[in-house]
Amino acid sequence: MATGSMGVTTRRDQLTIISDLLEIVHQPQRLTHILYKSNMSYGQLSKYLDDLTEMEFIEIRTEPFRAFIITAKGKQFNEMLSLKKRTPNLEV
Repeated sequence: MATGSMGVTTRRDQLTIISDLLEIVHQPQRLTHILYKSNMSYGQLSKYLDDLTEMEFIEIRTEPFRAFIITAKGKQFNEMLSLKKRTPNLEV
């Protein structure tokens, strides 16, 4: 969860969660590592990973271990999200 100005945790919106997950999987990551780094429940994370895989933003690799990694399409989408964060008035 994101932390506000007074140390109070705030809820993340879907785009923030997706952006965070895409950042995490820039290198191949096992499910457990993604779970710890994302600070999400297993059920929530599974749904997001399924959705991101279906949208072809991430892929599952099985060699040398089962891992998730960002695709070129996912990198492009994450770059657009980063640009949108830096320039809030920009229409994407």
